[in-house]
Amino acid sequence: MATSSYSCWFGLALLLLGSQSLVGCGAVSEGIYGMRRPEAVGFSQVSEFAVAYGVGVAPGKSFVLDTSYFEFLKRQPLAKQEEAKNHAQPLQLLYYNRNGQLISYYVNRYADGFPNLDWNRDRQLEVFPPVSQTPTDNLLSFAQLAPFLRTVDGQQVQGMQSFADYTVVVFWSHRMGRQSRRLLAAAQQNLQLAPASQKAYILYVNNDAYLRRLGL
Repeated sequence: MATSSYSCWFGLALLLLGSQSLVGCGAVSEGIYGMRRPEAVGFSQVSEFAVAYGVGVAPGKSFVLDTSYFEFLKRQPLAKQEEAKNHAQPLQLLYYNRNGQLISYYVNRYADGFPNLDWNRDRQLEVFPPVSQTPTDNLLSFAQLAPFLRTVDGQQVQGMQSFADYTVVVFWSHRMGRQSRRLLAAAQQNLQLAPASQKAYILYVNNDAYLRRLGL
């Protein structure tokens, strides 16, 4: 599949946002959802975004999604296209168990709401780990995701693994503006519900450069 058509495919998925969204391709519709187009997405700029969004730049906590992630998704076979489309989305909330398996999954394309996406529409986020909003899959275990993560200063992550009972990963961006802030807040609130007897760890992954790679 050509890169241009693949980018268009992802772009359409981005613009759909939620099944009841009324958005099109114009700046007005993006503005209603609080979406923004950053002028730069270099590592220094992402660090500023991370501070502004309350994510911070702490090692082992805040990361940047490498643009090679695009190539990984593009290589997926036809039978995995629906899963690849989910993992391509700009806003994602992934819950992994101790074995690195995806056990609960939230994706913007299934979050209804206008002018804000509703991540807790059916009150799934009122328990921990939450009931999955999106069908889970085995396309991207935590071990498979880790090689696509870089530190906020651009360093490649070496041999990353989590020994927590649950590892929560949030994909966010300045590009998605207010919707990113809302997802981050939802994830942080849900994390507070984790039982004291279980260790839960949250990672923040900025994907502005990846979205720019797609022409978004």
